[in-house]
Amino acid sequence: MPRDNSFKDYIVEDVLGHIEGITSKGMFGGHGIYLDGKIVGLIIDGEFYLKTDKKTKGLGEQFKYERNPPAHKATDGQRGKIVSLPYAIVPIEILEDRDKMEERIYESFEISERKKK
Repeated sequence: MPRDNSFKDYIVEDVLGHIEGITSKGMFGGHGIYLDGKIVGLIIDGEFYLKTDKKTKGLGEQFKYERNPPAHKATDGQRGKIVSLPYAIVPIEILEDRDKMEERIYESFEISERKKK
């Protein structure tokens, strides 16, 4: 059965299409969203998540992000434990605000940059 890519297409083309360097790649039954080759977000089960960290926790509350939702847990293969991943759902009011969405994407990019150091 073919995967429905309509939500992914909406995010990549309509919501993020104005940001140069945005790409997507199928993964884990969803899609990874990348900026200049660094992962900044995920699309899973019709939800768009952006990468977060301790520094953005306050912003997440400010923008009503739902941190580490149940649909976004993975198994740590080595120990078999369920681990939460550092992503938060992006609410519709942010998705529909081009400036705020761009800020959040670049913020997530910076998090990916910090994680590599």
